[in-house]
Amino acid sequence: MKTFAGSLMRILILLSLMVFSAITVAEIRSEVDRETIGMGESLRLTITGDASERLDQLDLAALQFDWEILSSSSSTNTSFINGSRSTTRTLSLDLLPLRDGILSIPSLSTGGNRTTPIAITVNPQTVSTGGDDSIRFSIEIDKLDVYIQEQLILTVTIEQAINLDGAEVTQLELNGAIVEELTRRNFQRQINGRLWRVTQLRYAIYPQQRGTLEIPSLSLTAREVLPGRSLLGARLGKRFRLSEDAIAINVKPVPENFPGDVWLPAASLELAQSWSTPPEAMEIGDSTTRTLTLAAEGLLSSQLPSITSMSGSSKITGIRVYPDQESSDQIERTGGFLGQRTRSEALVASGSGSWTLPEVRVAWWNTETDSLEFEILPSTTISVGNPVVQSPVQPITSAAEAQSTAAPIWLNVLAGIGWLLALLFACMLWRSHVSKASNVSIDSTEETLRPLLTAMKASTSQNDAPATRQLLLRWATLHYQQPVRTLDQLKGVCRSVLADEVSTLETAIYSQNDDAWTRGAALYRAVRDEPKLGATDRTDYRALYPTS
Repeated sequence: MKTFAGSLMRILILLSLMVFSAITVAEIRSEVDRETIGMGESLRLTITGDASERLDQLDLAALQFDWEILSSSSSTNTSFINGSRSTTRTLSLDLLPLRDGILSIPSLSTGGNRTTPIAITVNPQTVSTGGDDSIRFSIEIDKLDVYIQEQLILTVTIEQAINLDGAEVTQLELNGAIVEELTRRNFQRQINGRLWRVTQLRYAIYPQQRGTLEIPSLSLTAREVLPGRSLLGARLGKRFRLSEDAIAINVKPVPENFPGDVWLPAASLELAQSWSTPPEAMEIGDSTTRTLTLAAEGLLSSQLPSITSMSGSSKITGIRVYPDQESSDQIERTGGFLGQRTRSEALVASGSGSWTLPEVRVAWWNTETDSLEFEILPSTTISVGNPVVQSPVQPITSAAEAQSTAAPIWLNVLAGIGWLLALLFACMLWRSHVSKASNVSIDSTEETLRPLLTAMKASTSQNDAPATRQLLLRWATLHYQQPVRTLDQLKGVCRSVLADEVSTLETAIYSQNDDAWTRGAALYRAVRDEPKLGATDRTDYRALYPTS
């Protein structure tokens, strides 16, 4: 009966934690170094927030119902990524459970933000049957049967109830596997009323060959430090040498039904995208940045494939793509590594219309369920403003009405001759008017272009790319006497020399690289040498531009 009640209580606690965590949006994050411990063992709780969070003002009252806070420490870390400054604050707490069972590290709050609660399994206190032993050494592997390149965790544990000097563990060396060292764990454990210090060395291992992988025998060598001191320093007692036998791991090949190009054995995998500007509400000349992120639990970042995106699909007329270099990272979690790969691309709308980007599909193998799965990013639609021109509706006239209103033939002939004479007279007047107005128009254009070219000369001399772009579009509209709203439109009407410089300017503006634009002088020379459409006398035309 007591066992049933205990099991029921554990289930209720887990369900309540799952529900609470589902409705809580954690803007500050909390994690522990272990989720299963023994009574008398301590664990480390790490709480992380951004620069605006005051972690020193966290309300820890709810934590003290089930836990004793042994110690606390805080730190601040500042980094610069792609020119952006990022600051994180961290609070670390060493906790000792006050009872066994399934305990909760509750949601902690500060400034209206809350952490997500965590369930911890606390086993009954360990009872030693080994007599007066004062040092223990063991190794443990989390899996004995894995796929090739699947992560497995090796844990080397040293328990000591005495002080040791020069403790050393055999260096782990494996052929046919990649070994990544995880963060060392240090905590304390109480056994039979005796306090033990525990050190855990942890390794993430990724087999690279099918067959049998042997974890070699590992040994610990150390020497006891006796109480008191001698004239030569610490008093050293007996020497210890403890070892553990080798462990054989079965490494399975890639399943035959796996369809992907890159083998991805992971505990979980997620593919997500984000946009700096909604892609369904863009206008001509607007830009947006699409960021794709692939994250896999249990894999290194080097194991993840390059993310397929717009640059991998066919070229889309009306959209310019400026890809940035991919970035990768791997984050250490309680169960090993979380590998991440990120790709960003700047998209510039050079024409109106609507386009659909194809879905992105990644095949991966779920090592928790031992099954094939697909992570799918649905197709995305990009819409750029395109005004719809309504065709004029022609009135419908019946044949009977047409016959009843038809005029005599001789009257239609006379009206036609009159219209021809009127049109001839209007044409003669128009020629005379255009001859006079053209001179006025040229003079007006020259007067407007002069200050634009002077301003452009100043912006290009300073290599000011954004200012040059605005001036260049205004200049092109006057220069070619037609609306030019985007750099792509300009490249469609100008000569190749200017088009090349415009492409260089466009890349500098929309690329996410930090390289500065240095082609200002060359762009200005190309603008100065650019003739009007249909111009035949370039010498006279260039006279209105400021000289360098």
